[in-house]
Amino acid sequence: MVKKIIYLLSLAALSWASSLDEAIENLLGKDAYQINQNFIHRLFDKREAFYQKNGTLDYYKITKVLKENGLLILNLMQPTDFSLGFKSQTKPIVLIRTINGVLSSIGYSYFTISKAKYYKDEIYLVFSLATERVVDPVIMLDELKKRGFIVDKVSREQNEHWFYEVRLDQPIMTNATKVSSGQRLELKNISGEYWLELSQTGVMSILKKNSKIGWSPRIVLYDKDLQILEIITQNDFAVSADVNIPPQTAFVMVTDLNNPSRLKSGIIVTFDQF
Repeated sequence: MVKKIIYLLSLAALSWASSLDEAIENLLGKDAYQINQNFIHRLFDKREAFYQKNGTLDYYKITKVLKENGLLILNLMQPTDFSLGFKSQTKPIVLIRTINGVLSSIGYSYFTISKAKYYKDEIYLVFSLATERVVDPVIMLDELKKRGFIVDKVSREQNEHWFYEVRLDQPIMTNATKVSSGQRLELKNISGEYWLELSQTGVMSILKKNSKIGWSPRIVLYDKDLQILEIITQNDFAVSADVNIPPQTAFVMVTDLNNPSRLKSGIIVTFDQF
């Protein structure tokens, strides 16, 4: 029995080593991996540290170590059409908005969705952009984590095409302000668009600052998957708006129906739970 346990543990250790080595070789390329194999083995000597609690590889730690030790080469030979593929079992709008936000936050202004496929609750997207550098996987993984995504796989299919397999743990909108019952929030956004996050039912009141000039409310209620629950609009000018927040509401977007800049001076938000 003891021999059987030792044998099974040995098999598990070999499997861990194989999975980690294969992932590193894929990220670096076969030639670079073989040239630096001894150095890589020293860097990843404590192999268990590069696995997550569920047994999957921790690609953030792996890519971070490779990058910090000069092994992860991100420069391309010339401006190149680079593509990023993503697969996830989430609603399309969540993944699209998340990747748009990540790419914008790390300095990419021009990119397009070159391929999209949604089948049986699984979304596959490919984002294309012109760049002289590979989109840094360390930064990408960190930004995805901030937005509530867990990454199960990262692979370099070609130097100009990387692939991420992700799953949504808890949706997080980095630009959304959390609202709790009894709070009074004064917010200001030059864009005139405000995102609010809440987890309770109740009544939300939105008051426009600088009330000498009215606004035409456009308020959209979303669930956690960013599916629209309700759109509230008003063409006539108003100073404030009261909104009933029903169950399943996770996010609320507030802006002006015709001219968002009307709200750039700010809004005051209060919320009372039912």
